[in-house]
Amino acid sequence: MAFLDNSGDIILDAVLTDIGRKRLAQGNFKITKFALGDDEINYTLFNRDHPSGSAYFDLEIMQTPILEAFTQTNANINYGLTSHTRTDLLYLPVLKANELVTSAAQTTSSVYYVATNSETAGKLRTAFSSSNYVLESSQASDMAIFVESGLDTSKLTSDSTNRSSYILNTNLLDSSYTIYADSRFVAGLLTPGRTAYFRNNTDGTAAINMTPLRNSTANSSTPILDNYNTFTGIGINNEVTFNDLVDPTTISAIAGPRGSVTALNVVVDNELAARSTAARSVKFDKYGSINQTIFGGSEKYDYIDTTIYVQGSVSSARMQLPVRIIRYAGTWLEI
Repeated sequence: MAFLDNSGDIILDAVLTDIGRKRLAQGNFKITKFALGDDEINYTLFNRDHPSGSAYFDLEIMQTPILEAFTQTNANINYGLTSHTRTDLLYLPVLKANELVTSAAQTTSSVYYVATNSETAGKLRTAFSSSNYVLESSQASDMAIFVESGLDTSKLTSDSTNRSSYILNTNLLDSSYTIYADSRFVAGLLTPGRTAYFRNNTDGTAAINMTPLRNSTANSSTPILDNYNTFTGIGINNEVTFNDLVDPTTISAIAGPRGSVTALNVVVDNELAARSTAARSVKFDKYGSINQTIFGGSEKYDYIDTTIYVQGSVSSARMQLPVRIIRYAGTWLEI
């Protein structure tokens, strides 16, 4: 790993990824498309007050050292740029986690807790004095992580007219979501079925049912990171709209017109699901922490921290979900 000297001419540094070399060896290597990203760009360096004029506004950005190209799959672009043929787009969708509705899991210390088994789930609900902070592995009708797609701006009223004008008519509706999870810890995901709905009633109250969640199996799409599997979750129409009686932002995390919403729960790898009376998986020791008294007292827990990535199928908006896969490991014995 090294930096490229781009203080002079523009440099194109191209290398083959591991998959590229494999296809070259097989005789079927062919470049069909390209992507752009701005991972290493610090836009705050754009200086409109440069004494030499507008031609030098972006000089510091253009001369910022950048890393050489990587050979690992998807290691170079974490924040890809998108292309839109329309020139009249004033707003683009973002993804936001919803922790407002009753069945939406909430984070604690910015992390979603996923209990590997029912024993652990019970311990966590007691520790948190609430079930809102606990996801239980493989449960299809319990808490879930909610992710919304929409225009997060207060400059547009969140009514059905603006939803049609700014999302549907501009082809920015995320009808599905691509979800990436680490296969070492996550065996599968649960996502909504076609009968799910997410809306508010005429009196402003929430009318939401995203369960039962359905099994979503990994597909053959190229993963974004080593060891990650790719899943697809359908996008349910987000029909929460402006209401004079109840502020819709008490139901939705999106301030403006809303596109769709999905929900997910985790199916942890079976090796991690052993109860406290059984032997722990070596994965906890290798990738996480063991025998931690994270809530104080004598109760011990093993856990692994990982990240789930969610991306809108049309908008390409992406967000990260920090997840702690946790197992109750018994209690310390006082001597």
